[in-house]
Amino acid sequence: MTTPTTTRPPVLRAALVSCDVEEAFSAFTDRIGAWWPLPTHGVFGERAGGVAFDEGRLVERSVDGDEAVWGEVLVWEPPRRLVVTWHPGRGADDASEVEVRFIPDGDGTRVELEHRGWERFGEDAVRRRRGYVGPGAWGAVLEHFADVAEPSTDGPELDGLRAAYEAFFAEADRGGFGPRPSAGEWDADEVLAHVALNDLAMTAVAHALVHRREGLEFRNVVCQDPAVLAAEVARTPDRAARVARGRALAEVAMAAVGRLDPDQRATTVHCVLHHDGEVVLDERLPWGVVAVEVQAARHLPAHTAQLADLRP
Repeated sequence: MTTPTTTRPPVLRAALVSCDVEEAFSAFTDRIGAWWPLPTHGVFGERAGGVAFDEGRLVERSVDGDEAVWGEVLVWEPPRRLVVTWHPGRGADDASEVEVRFIPDGDGTRVELEHRGWERFGEDAVRRRRGYVGPGAWGAVLEHFADVAEPSTDGPELDGLRAAYEAFFAEADRGGFGPRPSAGEWDADEVLAHVALNDLAMTAVAHALVHRREGLEFRNVVCQDPAVLAAEVARTPDRAARVARGRALAEVAMAAVGRLDPDQRATTVHCVLHHDGEVVLDERLPWGVVAVEVQAARHLPAHTAQLADLRP
């Protein structure tokens, strides 16, 4: 019989990636939303939008703005060490502990993950630990991390998309916006919120493609819902923080589409797009076209112009 004082060995897993420790730490933390396998290892299931370190916590977000806290940061020592409590889908008082170490190894980095603290679960310790040692557990998660940390040889060209994001956020940084132009129109904060939520939804599609899910859809109606936009605006204290958050989500969205291979980018996704309450597009399109070309040439420039038009 297991007792609360019984010691259980930690779960140990490792990955070797061909980048330096700074890049490996950044990929694990700043871009965790691009590689964490949310379709299989998340709280919100098909509603999953992203996961990120946010103000000392590791938080999963749904595409419609709900949050689930997975853990609290105990140690943050970039680029060598990270320790967090671990309780996805559970309360903070029901947590184990995960430590990740980033160790130089030749021209690359050895990333070591240690999941410990099982003894605190008493008689349930064996079952809880077992859930993290088999196929599809920490070993598989680190494979997804390596997929983003390793340089891609057949990824899409993202320079145009990156430039479109930079133009949008530069316009937001300029400030000087007037009040809401009229009833039903968005103010600058709501425009920023919409782009952030849209990036979450696009990242979710990229995850689904990596996991070979079928019947994929991309709908922007939630990204335009007034209540969802208001909740997104309320998450940050000011516009500077909203721009910073938007930039972080944009980096994750680009990293998520950047890991897709040519076949995944060519996969058609049912896209249903709304504008002013009406459906303006309802058809299947290759995801690489939507996430890179349409985003860079149409979606982001339209919202950049929208911000410029909000100045008196």
